[in-house]
Amino acid sequence: MRHNQNATINVRYALLTLLAVIVSFLLHEFLHWLTGQALGYNMIMTLNRVYPDSLSYDQEWHYPFISAVGPLVTLLQGLVFYRLLRKSSNKYVYPFLLAAFFLEFLSCVMNFRNPNDLGRVSQSLGLGLFVLPIVFVAIHFYIIRRASLSQDYSRKFNWLTFLLVLLYSSGWILANQRFNIVLLS
Repeated sequence: MRHNQNATINVRYALLTLLAVIVSFLLHEFLHWLTGQALGYNMIMTLNRVYPDSLSYDQEWHYPFISAVGPLVTLLQGLVFYRLLRKSSNKYVYPFLLAAFFLEFLSCVMNFRNPNDLGRVSQSLGLGLFVLPIVFVAIHFYIIRRASLSQDYSRKFNWLTFLLVLLYSSGWILANQRFNIVLLS
């Protein structure tokens, strides 16, 4: 099988992957923040967390609703960048697609520790903790797989991109935990 020879990792690609991770996290969290603000809460946004300054919600449905918005925008991100990649065949679009997948995958895995966005939504709908997270991860994985096959990306290229996203995401999350950087309040 012949692979896309342009699908190589270089400094530009690595830096764009970092940008993709940052944009993905910020977009995801900003939409949580914006939704909470629209519902009348004074929301606080850190690098990887959004919550009301009162630490509680007035209406029971607000928490799962605000929780749902982040994953929905991340899914939209994946679909938009999938379409862009299919149209352009530009490898520099791929990190934005893979970063969206990774955010949902990580969120799904973190449900083992503490209910995360889609886990909370899934529970609030009576579906159990993992139903919606697995559905979203499966959709993202399907998109990634189709994109990778259509572009003839090698396993090595996919794994190296995934490892870059993992490295940058880990740094982002650790910075949030260590320094609790407030971006919006």
